[in-house]
Amino acid sequence: MFNKKYTLPVLLTFLMTAGAAQGQYIIKQADTEAALYNYAKAIPLYEKAYSRKPTANAARGLADSYRKMNNYQQADAWYEKLLAMPDHTAADEVHYAQILISNGKHAAARTILDAYLLKMPGDKVAENLRQGCDSTIQWQSVSPVGGDFENLQYLNSEWSDWSTAFNSGRIVFASDRPYDSLRHNPIFNTSNIKKKYYGWTGNSYLHLYEGVAEDSNSTRLLPRTINGDYHSANASYTADGQKVYYAITDLKKKGHTFLGREGTYTLHVEIMEQAWDTARNTWKQASPFPYNGIFNYAVGDPWISPDGKTLYFVADYGEKGLGGTDIYYSRRDDNGQWLEPVNMGPEINTSGNERTPVFDKEGTFYFATDGRPGIGGLDIFKAVKQQDHWTCRNMGLPMNSAQDDLGPAPDNTTLYFSSNRPGGKGSDDIYRFTPYRVLLFNLYGTIVDRKTGKPLHDAAIKLVHKETGASANTLTAADGTYHFRLDSLSSYDLNVTKAGYDTASGLNVTTRGLTTSANLRQDASLGTPELITGTGTPDLVNTFKLQNIYFDLAKWDIKPTSLPELNRLVTILNNNRGWKVEIATHTDARSSESYNMKLSQKRAESIVSYLISKGIARERLVAKGYGESRLINRCADGVSCSEEEHQANRRTEFTILER
Repeated sequence: MFNKKYTLPVLLTFLMTAGAAQGQYIIKQADTEAALYNYAKAIPLYEKAYSRKPTANAARGLADSYRKMNNYQQADAWYEKLLAMPDHTAADEVHYAQILISNGKHAAARTILDAYLLKMPGDKVAENLRQGCDSTIQWQSVSPVGGDFENLQYLNSEWSDWSTAFNSGRIVFASDRPYDSLRHNPIFNTSNIKKKYYGWTGNSYLHLYEGVAEDSNSTRLLPRTINGDYHSANASYTADGQKVYYAITDLKKKGHTFLGREGTYTLHVEIMEQAWDTARNTWKQASPFPYNGIFNYAVGDPWISPDGKTLYFVADYGEKGLGGTDIYYSRRDDNGQWLEPVNMGPEINTSGNERTPVFDKEGTFYFATDGRPGIGGLDIFKAVKQQDHWTCRNMGLPMNSAQDDLGPAPDNTTLYFSSNRPGGKGSDDIYRFTPYRVLLFNLYGTIVDRKTGKPLHDAAIKLVHKETGASANTLTAADGTYHFRLDSLSSYDLNVTKAGYDTASGLNVTTRGLTTSANLRQDASLGTPELITGTGTPDLVNTFKLQNIYFDLAKWDIKPTSLPELNRLVTILNNNRGWKVEIATHTDARSSESYNMKLSQKRAESIVSYLISKGIARERLVAKGYGESRLINRCADGVSCSEEEHQANRRTEFTILER
């Protein structure tokens, strides 16, 4: 995984006289190995130093080394010892919280983060981790999506296996299992780099393999034209299979001479492109992506669009990014040249690390990140673009776990991904998940002006998932329309706001109980409280009409179509807690005066009862039925009027009695 950095720390023999450790402290030896990412060598040295003298430096060296090697159990034990020492640092506390989360100890991690944030308020990393602890408890209370979840036993090994891609019906992946390739014509013969040993993990370097999920005998190493002596991972192929992009590390000189100085530097991961030579039936010589920076920054995790015209990748371009590794894309122009990379922006990238970008056939974007609240470590998210804006959602259980989950690879309805969760065959394993039944739900609607019926553009629509609390946002188009994709077995709250209009809130949308894919619809109309100008009202300024409040003939039960407007009134009253209001209902002049008076009183009382059920205090509400005593037009008894004119008299109002 990327926290194994794919780096090659080059240490030349010119360091040997200065760094042979003769007469130096063991802790300095350990620090030197750790600085070169040789954690497998650093750990026994730190252990020896700690046994001689238990210091915070030694404990931190062990805790950090185990953390970077993804040995969470050992890291947990050493961070616990470190935090018991008075000279531990604030960074140690955050790292300990991260390890506790990776070990599924979210409550303990939250305690550490609460204490840390009291000392370091506003720390975004710590705030995300704490929010992730809270949301994990919520996610765990919701049943995970049902489906076939399996470890690909035939591909995985006892080592690290991950970074899934597909080519010609075969699965291509990276693994640090032992390999038999030999290194020829070394660039340096004075380097301490071992051709079969990666000091960070103590295993072999990552190499690319291919195989079939159900046949362990099918796995084979990709050719030497792709696999070099050091890291090769993250393959991605064009749809026609004629080009492949992948990440590598390799030895390269930095400058022309090393005489007279210590030649220590880091070689970062870079992206290579290779084309298939049909005539020779082999891959051509690889060419580097022009925006690599092997001596300065890491560039990796490539994903090429099926047509080969857009390359998505992650890079740590320093101050150009938002922090850690960000996701970028580069387009190929008509001359075949790659254009300046574009950062995907804060709707995707965070101050943390974004990893492994990929699109499915429908245009849904998948990636991994540790910069958003999640279940633990790297979590897999999916993002949908609507009206030039991305909406991201954590994929939850079972795709994510308390450990690192990354490398999503969609294949029709199946999602392949990699995880180092407990219970696997090795360090990192490849998994796949296929939902039992894929149901597709879309929500459409139109937002209009309540008075004119004209569509409202740029109205803000917020969709909140009731079970997870996740939200999605969009704006209406010029014709007042909007669209969301919905999950199955889910319920949502829909809220609509626009400057100068009242809010439409509490609109309910659900896919529960639906057994087939469907397009759902939820329209809404926005308006401002309408001033009533009828005669006989003592305080016209304080009386407002409620729209769309309907009752069946001779009944006073509240109809479902009236709830959005009544919920709007609930919001108004909650926002103005000093108000005491009268709820008044009116009838037209048909039927007797006494009947209309009794009917309108019962209807007013029904509305007041509903408001009380929504938490509005009874003493703030007065129910008043006026029957036909306050007509607002000419339609009295015996006057011939249209149905529309009678409808104008059948109204519900609220009057502010006290402010």
